[in-house]
Amino acid sequence: MATAHEIINHLRAPDQRGMGRIETAETGPSNIDRLSALDATAETIRVWDSTIIPGNLQTPAYSGAVIQAAHPKLPHYEVRRRVLLKDQRAKTFLRRTFDENLKAAWFVLGERAVTQCINMQDQGDMHASQLRHVLTLAAHAKIVVQVLPDRVVTPGLADQFTLYGLDEDQRVGYVETIMGSWYSTRLDDVAKLHSTFSDIAREAMSPESTRRFIREVLGSWRSAKKKSPDSTEEPRSSSAASVDRVTNALESQERGAAQPWRREP
Repeated sequence: MATAHEIINHLRAPDQRGMGRIETAETGPSNIDRLSALDATAETIRVWDSTIIPGNLQTPAYSGAVIQAAHPKLPHYEVRRRVLLKDQRAKTFLRRTFDENLKAAWFVLGERAVTQCINMQDQGDMHASQLRHVLTLAAHAKIVVQVLPDRVVTPGLADQFTLYGLDEDQRVGYVETIMGSWYSTRLDDVAKLHSTFSDIAREAMSPESTRRFIREVLGSWRSAKKKSPDSTEEPRSSSAASVDRVTNALESQERGAAQPWRREP
């Protein structure tokens, strides 16, 4: 019978070159710094996230809510420090959109990232502000934002990942898990991420339909707040039917229309 050590060793891939776990903050720079370095050198950025607005599109308030939700035991000063770092990263990314070396950045969000509030203590005001911020950024020529309807099952059941396209055709795949962050430059890994992202983007709403959908969600929340100004429950419960109707209508439009907006994601 194999020992526990032997069983664990058998789990290891025979070839782990070009991939690995990113070092922790205790032994190196913070993860935000590392991602900022990738942002600064990338020619293309492709981001998929099923549950939250991606970091480079986040407002400081939303970023703080995400950090607290992911790390509820972090002290307030550490949350604040990370918010400042993430805000600096987001601003640096936006400045890069005016840099000719950045060709394009694609962001595909899960419908839940748009319709679900992380923190309802302010009755959704923070989330509404975040959605308005996304609408502003989505108008930029180099930033493409799409929403994937909840009913679509993603290839590989992928929850989130980022694919950076660097110079000289070098690509880096990045994934965050509860056990840490992982990267890969292996050709088969980045090819799989690229293919998966293309499939997700193909099933998602177009950028124009995405903007209309986000505006409809904002309108539904405003209506819900007017009807229940003292409610602390998520407005989506009273507006879900409206949101679903918009989703169905937009998808029907896209199935029957050509999509000249599409650049290769």
